[in-house]
Amino acid sequence: MQFFGKYETRFDREFLTSSYLYFNEDEKEITPLEFEKLIKSHKDKKKNIAGTIFMYNPFYYPMGYDEKKKLCDQGFEFDDNFHELKVEREITLFKQKIKNYPGKIVEVRYLFNLNIANINTSELLMAFNEDIEKLNTNQLTILDKQMCYQDIDNFNINGKFVFLAWGNKINKKEFVYIFDYAKFIYDKAIQMQKKVSFMFRKSLQQAYSLENLHFIHPTDCGKLKSKVPNTLAKVFEEHPPKITQLEDI
Repeated sequence: MQFFGKYETRFDREFLTSSYLYFNEDEKEITPLEFEKLIKSHKDKKKNIAGTIFMYNPFYYPMGYDEKKKLCDQGFEFDDNFHELKVEREITLFKQKIKNYPGKIVEVRYLFNLNIANINTSELLMAFNEDIEKLNTNQLTILDKQMCYQDIDNFNINGKFVFLAWGNKINKKEFVYIFDYAKFIYDKAIQMQKKVSFMFRKSLQQAYSLENLHFIHPTDCGKLKSKVPNTLAKVFEEHPPKITQLEDI
């Protein structure tokens, strides 16, 4: 499996605005240019993209770059081209457990495209919440509207399935607009007749996960971390993937 993505930057912020997993056939690797041809048109996307994974935010770097420094400080060119990214953390787990898509692509999207390790700070959460209230208006946002957020006016999802894995960070009482934004994505996936899947804790039950939009993230799950890989494998043992409970009791 290879991982490809595009970066954009504005006002000293860096965003991973597009990213995809490509499941190689016969372990034959392709170049970023060869990959881009697979999604060049709507017809190409319909043919080659099997589904979409939705997570919270990215923190991935291109091969050859140091994650401890900003890309702009390392001479990276924000050239609107795809770059091959390092396969790390949850992406490694996807590589190990997703087996049904040789020669196909799975798109990886995020609630927030801001490419940093620690996104869950009070300052950023308040900025996101304030921005999201303005997404369908002409008002200026704190972070770039197009680079950081999903385009809710022209929202579309590629492929036949959507696997939700943005974790349990959404607090619907404290950050109402973030919750509404995530709910919009979930509702649109259902309206578009995508097969929606996710992992949920058995002790909390599926209904609770849906009510609170809590969908287990592959690596951000504390003491249950060791149980997630097998649960993830069960999600993707069928096509399209299925809703699966994690045994925590």
